[in-house]
Amino acid sequence: MFVKDRITRRTMLKSLSVGTAGIMMPAIWQRSEAAQTLTVSDPGGVYTTAWTEAYYEPFKKETGITIIPVVRRSNPSAEFKAQVETNNYNWDVSGGINSDVADLLVASKLVDPLDLTGPDMTAIPADMKNEFYFADSVVTFVLAYRTDRFKESLTSFADLWDVNKFAGRRAMRKLARDMIEIALRADGVPGGAEIYKVLEAPGGWDRAFKKLDEIKPQVKVWWDSAAQSAQLLQNGEVDICPTFNARAQSAAEAGAPVAVTWNGGFYSATGWCIPKRAPKADLARQFIKFCARPDRQAAFTTKLPNGPSNPEAYKFIDQKIAVQLPTFPENLKQTTRVDDTFWGKNKALSDKKFNEWVLRG
Repeated sequence: MFVKDRITRRTMLKSLSVGTAGIMMPAIWQRSEAAQTLTVSDPGGVYTTAWTEAYYEPFKKETGITIIPVVRRSNPSAEFKAQVETNNYNWDVSGGINSDVADLLVASKLVDPLDLTGPDMTAIPADMKNEFYFADSVVTFVLAYRTDRFKESLTSFADLWDVNKFAGRRAMRKLARDMIEIALRADGVPGGAEIYKVLEAPGGWDRAFKKLDEIKPQVKVWWDSAAQSAQLLQNGEVDICPTFNARAQSAAEAGAPVAVTWNGGFYSATGWCIPKRAPKADLARQFIKFCARPDRQAAFTTKLPNGPSNPEAYKFIDQKIAVQLPTFPENLKQTTRVDDTFWGKNKALSDKKFNEWVLRG
């Protein structure tokens, strides 16, 4: 009975062979991938907007894996620690992490190793990646100024101190590291390693604060948020303001006559880490490798003017955008990288000295 409906062994094997040829199995794989999600924490705002376009949606389109973005604190160290210690994970991978914070996470053994294989990762400069951290972008601290206030262009941080040639209202960042870096450059110290040699030598810190003493009476605003610095320039409340390249450029894009000088600027990397023992670490590693692709890094620059870490990205970036980015060759060669190890080791000391200096009036 029921011979017509019987599924024989031969019929089953025939069906399976058809599936492996490409009819059944891909459908099963696609459904499995589509059911997966990856929760990604980022700094929010323009980062979420830019990465949705450059990373999140394209990754879903290629893999079927849905990215769920969540906003985190600017410094997620405490969140990493809490998740790893409790084994309760609110997200699977985190981006936009400053390299100094990443160093701390690595030293504290709070992160999982990455997969650095493949041509895209190979193209990333050695100082932008390690076993536990991959930097996909660069932000640079530059000198920004309003072109409607000065007949000549400002060319270095030393111009901040030239109150005769460049008379105008000044703003400075209320942060020890950046102000000390700027002060020593203005005092004739080349950027990079020379800054740290001076600070490690006798009298080095005093030299930096003596230089800051000279400009302190001219500072009208001490800003403590990046958004505030852009607003000060845009509204014309100040004429000269050291700030991040993206903030100065946002003021210019809003119509303000703002320009920057890259000469003497100093940059930091931002990138990705995976919490230690994260349940979806394998998917996270796959996603991070996707973020190393030059076409994907090029895509975020239309919304976020950070410099891509993959040099090949510039093949996909319009020249008008490229020349405004920190890693554009002409800009990069005028700047140096901040030594995260030095500032991590000396953070408490520098903050104490700077806060005491500010309070002296």
